[in-house]
Amino acid sequence: MKAIKMMGVAVVAVALSASAASAKVPDQSTKGAPGAVSPLPKAGAVADNVVVTPQGTTPAPQPVQVQPAQPVQEVQPVVTPPQRTYVTEDKPHNYMSTIAVSALMGGVLGVLVGGAIYYLDTPREHPGRIGYWAAGGVLVGTGVGLINVISDEHRADTAAGASRLPTDPVPTYRVGLLNKSF
Repeated sequence: MKAIKMMGVAVVAVALSASAASAKVPDQSTKGAPGAVSPLPKAGAVADNVVVTPQGTTPAPQPVQVQPAQPVQEVQPVVTPPQRTYVTEDKPHNYMSTIAVSALMGGVLGVLVGGAIYYLDTPREHPGRIGYWAAGGVLVGTGVGLINVISDEHRADTAAGASRLPTDPVPTYRVGLLNKSF
């Protein structure tokens, strides 16, 4: 309630200051001086949109130009083909290290399997069979390494776009045993 009273007092103060500012009369000493501004007389009613023309003539209204409406054309959606992005990862890779690591891991696995079979056998005969298992693991590991290298090369060829190149319509196979130029 107190805030409403304060608001009312503020509105009354603003109204009184505005009416006091508009009631000030200009100094009478400047009344006849050139460039002096005199206040307008108070009007009882405010008119809006009043046009004053010289000698009481009214201007003729301009004819309105009506332009025919343009038919609206439908906008056809633009269909773009899907974009394909091919990413190739070019990292130097040593094939011999892949095969060697696979062979070594195969040998380790062979030793573990052969050793487990040797120690689980109750009479524990033929310790040389652990070596056979290790050799078999090396062979299997080498095969796995070769398969990894071949499959990586196939993926690299596919990613590089070798499969999208035009193929020979008549493939020919040649064996070059002797290459000699005369």
